Formats: sequence, structure tokens, C-alpha cells
Amino acid sequence: MELVVHVHHQIVSSLVVQQQSDAMYCHLICKHQEISLRYDSMHMRTNNLLLVFSLFQEEIRPLERCVLEDFTPCSKSHLWKLMMSFYDRKGPDSWSQGIVPHFITCNTFISKSYVKVLHGFICDGLRAKSAMPLDPNEPLYIIELGAGSGKFSFFMLKVLEEMQSVCDFPLKNIKFIMTDFTEANFQFWQNHPALKPYFESGQLDAGIFDAVNDRTIKLWKGNKVLGPGSCKNPIVIVANYLFDTLYHDIFQVEHGVLKEGLVSTGSKHSDEPDPLDPDIIQRLDNHYKYVPTTTSYYQEEEGDEKHLKRILDWYVDRFQSQAASILVPIGALRALRRLGQFSNGRALIISGDKGNNNPDQFLGLMDPHIAVHGSFSLMVNYHAIGAWFTSRGGFALHNPQEEASLKVSTFVLSPEMSLDGNINDDLYLGDTLNQLDLSRSKRFPFLTQAFIDNVDQFGPNDYFVLQKSLKEDMTQPACPLRTVVAILKLGDWDPDVFFKFRDVILTHAPTCGIKLRNDLCRGIPRVWSNYYLMDMDKDIAFEIGRFYYGIREYERALHYYKESITTVGKHHVTYHNQGLCHYSLGFLDQALELFRLALSMNGDYEKAKSWIEKVETELKRRNNITTPVPEKVTQALVSAGENIDVQVEPLAEEVQNMAI
Repeated sequence: MELVVHVHHQIVSSLVVQQQSDAMYCHLICKHQEISLRYDSMHMRTNNLLLVFSLFQEEIRPLERCVLEDFTPCSKSHLWKLMMSFYDRKGPDSWSQGIVPHFITCNTFISKSYVKVLHGFICDGLRAKSAMPLDPNEPLYIIELGAGSGKFSFFMLKVLEEMQSVCDFPLKNIKFIMTDFTEANFQFWQNHPALKPYFESGQLDAGIFDAVNDRTIKLWKGNKVLGPGSCKNPIVIVANYLFDTLYHDIFQVEHGVLKEGLVSTGSKHSDEPDPLDPDIIQRLDNHYKYVPTTTSYYQEEEGDEKHLKRILDWYVDRFQSQAASILVPIGALRALRRLGQFSNGRALIISGDKGNNNPDQFLGLMDPHIAVHGSFSLMVNYHAIGAWFTSRGGFALHNPQEEASLKVSTFVLSPEMSLDGNINDDLYLGDTLNQLDLSRSKRFPFLTQAFIDNVDQFGPNDYFVLQKSLKEDMTQPACPLRTVVAILKLGDWDPDVFFKFRDVILTHAPTCGIKLRNDLCRGIPRVWSNYYLMDMDKDIAFEIGRFYYGIREYERALHYYKESITTVGKHHVTYHNQGLCHYSLGFLDQALELFRLALSMNGDYEKAKSWIEKVETELKRRNNITTPVPEKVTQALVSAGENIDVQVEPLAEEVQNMAI
């Protein structure tokens, strides 16, 4: 039976009593926790449940919630201060330590997809009677917002460099600008060896830029300030995994009434001495309430009031007879508005994030889902962003795929009425919004086709799913090597993908056919040229060294083991493997020196001990031989493994177990 308890009602909302055998159990359903208490039958004979409850009320304590802020509009809430604090305090460690996931937007495939979309835009801009002309004598600025670790920037710069032979816009006038709001990230870029050549050539520059508040970008190398009216060409904006971390507002539509969502930010702990402690994100306990508002909600938005009203009007009109929960990424829209002023309202935007562009996904009344991953993020409403661009005179290109971890959309910002003469507010309701996008996109045929080819038909999300499924669904190392080579080629030999499938490669490369091995050998150097040092747990050079040792190319293996020491640092296994290479080449003295060095770094390393003993014995035996063994004979013995415990597969297994 279930009874409503009126005594201490602020603690307990209901009391459920269940008879089991000779004992009685009471399940107290509290506002902040659930507690099960056991009472024996003697207590229950009083037939007074409230008395029983009073006997045990001292055992019941609600989980106290620390209220960091009372109900306030989401975009003004304490949540965003916690967000800024997280990235400011963690800096590059957010990515290098794997706190924030990043592979899906930081790989070679997505960078090439974005550059191909950009190339389509450039082709449209250089056409006669272009809807948005480009001047090849003026800089074309590519501004990456929230560049984070800089890994995506590096990949995109490489693709731009390799594209110059097929691009009519001069590479020297394409300026890539990395931005972020944290000083730590800025310093990390300045000192990164992979970015140094691009900084020195002038193709790359960087600046601290708070996408939410700043209006200008001061460039570090160029000693120039980008601001309103400073760019003669349209600007290009790239934003990956950024919009989901900028200010959002919460709305609901119920029975045709628009409601604003207010949030009270809180913690599951009873006290938070440091209200900006990023760890609070892991224990957020937010409460929500909804109050009626109007579609004229946004005021003092620097001329954007009517565009934001059109967006809210669209949702109220769309959900007149249905209930819906809507997020408006107002932080992203404000950032795009200010950046668009740099080039007088002309821009190309390419953005990838987790989100939705189909309004059917907004059906139902629910509080927003906050995903926690070190920091936190919300689902990006790409439909609302697209509606803003269309209202401003531009258009949106969306990938309609709904089952996607990463949604990539492209937007063109154009002054109102420059692409057509539509100014009637009624044209921004219902399906006419999509019709405007379609008609305006026809003015940019190369851009539209590039988006279809490189995002819509098979895009960054598809590549991510493909390599992830291959890794998870196929048993390693039984996964066919040719399949791994195919996925590596598809992603232009991405180092992270190589690292994921290193066991398959190391297991099968020594015994695979010569043609497949040659394909690997042609691609492996590309893995290294794509390497961007960030995650110290992924020693790419070490794994490449293991590959070359496995196929008995010992000098190449030595080269990459040395690169491992240079990039990641000294490790006893790396020196030990160098010793094995020298031994296989017949250089016993050098091998002995390296085995001893490995042992000096790790006195418990038994493999080094056994190899030292082995090599010392062979050196003594060699010194006692009056007739030297011909070098060809020595090499033949090494290659065949005759009387030498240096077979490829046992070594690979041993090194794998010891690898950092």
C-alpha cells in the first residue's frame, strides 16, 4: 500500500509499506534520495505508520543541495562561468589527457572535407558575376574559433598547402587564424614544433579571442587587429565542438504559448567553497522552471532583434498544436554577428558539432540534456542557426542524416536582399524557409556540390563511424590487414587510426604478401608527416619503429626509435629495441651499449639482462675466432633467426606488453 505522509512533508513525499514474511519494510521516497528501512513486526503491531516513521525520522536526512545561483535565464547563468573556468584552468591538458573527446573533429579526413568545401566557395567567388566576389590580391582570412589543441588547424594547413596547385586563389594570401580565449592554449601553439613552419611562413597567425565577448582579434605575428570593416574579402569561419559550449537559452512551446526556461545552478554537495571549481561540473544538480514570454524576447541585440524574433515566431507557428523544447544557441549567434562585421556581413561558416537540424527532434516537453565529459555541452540547434543566416540574407546547407554523432553544416552570410529581394516576415515561416535556402544556394553551385560530395554523401561522421565500428566489431588481430590499409588510405593515413590498428599491422605485416606490404610502406611515412604531438601516451614514432623492425628494415626502425626519444622522451624499451636493431644489423658493440642503457633505466628489466648476457657471450666467442665470419653469412643467420632468439612475432608481443 502507499500512503501520503503529511508529517515532515518537506522531506518525505510518500511512504510505501510492503509485507515480506515476518518483517515489514518501509520505502521512503524522498525529494532528493530514496531510503529503504526495515521494521520488525513488533513495531508494526501498533498499526500506526506515522508513529513508526517518527521512531526512525532521525535516520532520514535529505541530500543537501548547494545552490550556486537562483533561477535565471540560461544564457546568463553560472553554468557558463564554470565552463570558462574549466578550459582556463585545464588548458591543453583538456585534450592531451583525453578529458575532452576530440578525434571526431581532429583527424585528417575532416580537415580534407572542410578544405574541399572551402575550395568550392573559392571557385564560386572567382567566377564571373559571382554572388560573392573574391579578390585574389587581398587576404582571405580563415578564422578558427576555439582552436583548442591546434591539431585540426595543423591538418587543415597541410591540406591547404597541398591544394595550391589546383586552387586559383594564391596560397600566400590565404591566412589561417587560430583563436581561443585561454592564454595557456595560445602559448601551446606558439611553442608547438608542427605549427612553427606555418607561423614562420606567415600563412598562420593566432590571437586570443573570447567568442562570447570580444569584438576584435589582435594577431600575434602580423601585428594587426582584425575588426569591423577590416577584411576586404569575405571571411571564412571554422567552428568545431564550440557552439555546444557557448551560451544557450531554453524555450518551450506548449498549447501555442512560448515559455522561457530558467535554471537554478546547483551542486550535489552541501557546500562549494570555490564556486568556480571546474570539478563542480561533475556534480551539477540543476533545477528548471518555465514562465511565459513573447517572441520579442531578445532586445538590444545590435539590429538582430527582428531576426531572433523570426526564429521564435517560426517555432511557435510550427508547434501550435504540439509541445516542443527548444534551445537557442544565442552565444554562437552573437559571435557570428560580430565576426560577420569584419567583412561587412559576408562570410562562409563551416561548423561541426553534436546537435540537430531537424525540428522534429524538438518535440516533447523536457529539460535540456547536459552532457558531462570533463567539461559539459548542450545539443546545438543548427536549425535555429540556419534560420538566422536565412533571415540575414544568406542560406544554410544541412546534412539531413539524423543518426550522427557529428552534425556538419555550412552557412553563407550575405547582406540582406543581396541574393534576392525577400524582406516579408511571412516568408520566414514554415517550409518557405527551406525554399529560400534552396534558391539562394543555387547562386553558389561549386560550394553546394562540394558540400554534397564531402559532407552529405560520405562525410566526417561517416568516416568516424566506419573506423570506430571496424575497431569495435572486428576481433583483433584477426581483422584483415587489407581492410586496415583501406581505412588508413581513406583517412589519408591518420596517426590516431594507425595507432588504433597497430596490433593488426604488427601481427600481419611480416607475413603478408609483398604487394600489401609495399602499400603499407608507401603510406607509413605519411602517418609520420601527419603526426601532431599532443597525447604523450600515443608514441607514434615508437609504433612505426616496431613496424619496420617487424619487416626487417632495421635502419628505418632505428630512425623512428630515435624520433620517439626526441618527441616523447627516453624509455628503457625504446633503447632496448634500438639494441635489437643493432644486433640484427650485426653491430654487437652498439647493441650491448643500448641493452646496458635500458637496464640502467629499469633494473628489473629481465629482457635486457638476458640480452646483455647473450651479446657478451657472442662478443667473447667472436674475439676468440681467428677467421672472421663473412658479413653475408652473419646477415643470413640473422635473417633466418638461426640460433638467434630474435624472431619477429615474439619480439612484437614482448615489446607490445612493455610499450608505453
